[in-house]
Amino acid sequence: MHVHRHSTVREGTATGAIGALIVAAWYFIVDTAGGQPLHTPNVLGRILFRGNLAPGVRQIMPNVVLGYAVIHFMIFMLMGMGLTLLVHMASRNIALRMGVWIGLVMAFGLFAGLTYMVGMATGDRLSPWSVVSGSLFGVLGMGGYLWRRHPRLRRSFHKAPLGDEVHPPPHPPAGPRSA
Repeated sequence: MHVHRHSTVREGTATGAIGALIVAAWYFIVDTAGGQPLHTPNVLGRILFRGNLAPGVRQIMPNVVLGYAVIHFMIFMLMGMGLTLLVHMASRNIALRMGVWIGLVMAFGLFAGLTYMVGMATGDRLSPWSVVSGSLFGVLGMGGYLWRRHPRLRRSFHKAPLGDEVHPPPHPPAGPRSA
């Protein structure tokens, strides 16, 4: 059987890039369908780089969009490395599998919450469904990539379902109760 060597940094970078590309593509599709291509990265980049909180600025600033794209990819790559590290640890010790699930849920909450919060700070409303669904697609893409890359982790679910990783401690014997 061929053993794969998994580099946390290399695989985490790929994981993060997948999530970042999915979310960026989603926002591009939603923004283009709404008649405002690059609106979401422009809104988010305005507050990060310009400190511009004025609502209704419709002018797309290419340097702001590019700067936001760099930050977007860096955050996703770091999160991808963290999730990949959790998967590598859970592949060796099934008691840590719940950490992967919690990590994915936290990544979703971080991406959706931070995006919506920054968008609201500018006064430009970003559609909540767009933010939540984009974050969900990104996290599902990252999780799916890691799921496919780690058959050992997949097989561990046949041995013990999630939550059954550790046996509960024994209960003390039942006996007469003293008052």
